[in-house]
Amino acid sequence: MPFRVTVHLLDPAYQASTLDRGAAEWPPHPYRVFCALVSVADPKDPVQDAALQWLERQPAPTVRVPANTTEAASPRGAWVPTNAVEKTKPTHGVLPGRTAGGKPKAWPERTLAEPTVEFEWPTEPPAGVLAVLELLARSVPYIGRATGHAFVHAAIHPADETVSEEGQWHVWEPADDNDTRRTDTRSLRAPHPGLLERLRWAHEQGQSAYQQARPHPYALRGTPAEANEDEAVVEGPFSDLVSFAFPPRFSLDPALTLKITGALRGTVCTLLDEAGHDVDSMVAVHGHKEPGDERRLCAFLAYPFVGHRHADGRLRGVGVALPAELEPAHRRALLAILLRTAGGLTSLNVPAVSRPIPLTHISTGATKTDAIRTVRPQRWTRPAREWTTALPMVLDHFPKRNGREIEASVAASCRLAGLPEPVAVEVLRTGAYAPGVPDLREHALRRKPAERPLPARHVRLRFAQPVTGPVLLGSKKNYGLGLCLPIQGGETLA
Repeated sequence: MPFRVTVHLLDPAYQASTLDRGAAEWPPHPYRVFCALVSVADPKDPVQDAALQWLERQPAPTVRVPANTTEAASPRGAWVPTNAVEKTKPTHGVLPGRTAGGKPKAWPERTLAEPTVEFEWPTEPPAGVLAVLELLARSVPYIGRATGHAFVHAAIHPADETVSEEGQWHVWEPADDNDTRRTDTRSLRAPHPGLLERLRWAHEQGQSAYQQARPHPYALRGTPAEANEDEAVVEGPFSDLVSFAFPPRFSLDPALTLKITGALRGTVCTLLDEAGHDVDSMVAVHGHKEPGDERRLCAFLAYPFVGHRHADGRLRGVGVALPAELEPAHRRALLAILLRTAGGLTSLNVPAVSRPIPLTHISTGATKTDAIRTVRPQRWTRPAREWTTALPMVLDHFPKRNGREIEASVAASCRLAGLPEPVAVEVLRTGAYAPGVPDLREHALRRKPAERPLPARHVRLRFAQPVTGPVLLGSKKNYGLGLCLPIQGGETLA
């Protein structure tokens, strides 16, 4: 019989926000329930640890939520008292009920028709594990924010138990990573093997619990898959995109793109060398090809925050795109040094930055509800007919004149990049098509001072069929310039 954790909220509102605090989290993430159980467990009790380790090893649970919910029109706000400190002059720290800047705390919330949420795992726990999980669940005081008081109950239920009041509830089910046809999907953070140990380690290191999360794709039960028989997708030249986020509230000037991606390439080569690989033979990584060698190279990317009305174009993370034709042994070596648990790519030294930049790997399950939306791989790989540059492309050749010849040059760059021939090309002399997209000065378009000063442009492409990304164009495509943003159907960009 399946194991179910039922959360009865004492207030008909769920108080938790997405990582960027821009909206209320919905549906609630199973990860929060597991973290709540860990928070009330005794870290010195091996029996409780064994029960939590059993739970983290189970498949992702289904989430049952009320169908009738609504986002609060304005976030809840309140003055939050702060600890008094000795100061020569009174500040917010010695004024009760004040926060920095004299502004109240605010947090989004979701109003529910029925204040109940259920998480159901498909496996029945052993009797001893069930008893421990029931005890821990009764000790949990809240879910989400500390103000979201709740009564939490754990029990097993018959597998054929029908849901009462059909139509009053929505059920979110774990989905297949490769199923992109569902009409209503999103990612929820879910428990995973080894999570208990990572949470304890993060607590000792002073890190946040959300940094140990792994997003898992979910789909709303009953939503049909989109019919797409006539939408054959063309695979782009890259098969893997490994992404890393900068620390929260940290960003870099897009003028540093080539310095950052050059440093990323050098770091990857160093990690491969330290792991005992023959880097000289890995042409796709170091990029030094002999004349006539047509093998595709890895691309080293820097992700700008673009395409949003508040976008500023600053860089929020980096990525490594692996070509589809990369030798299997080299692919395994690259993924191993980038993603291995002990070590891996955890920081980046950039010449223009005084300190190493910490990096956090962002898995492919992350979605737009997460703060790292700019860095999630799907942001740059989802299939689309239309693409527009998020960073300017440096042309592969000098056009004869700034008329139709430049469109032909861009179309030729598509072919050189391993993309199909576009059916339409638009080129801007200045400005860009998407909000926040930066223009870069001439010095930011050269890796070396003596390089040929080819012109750079922002472009928009339209293909006959959807093309998967990442899409990169131009002579600096292997160093991140010419990175394109997919434009979905119905999406308009100024």
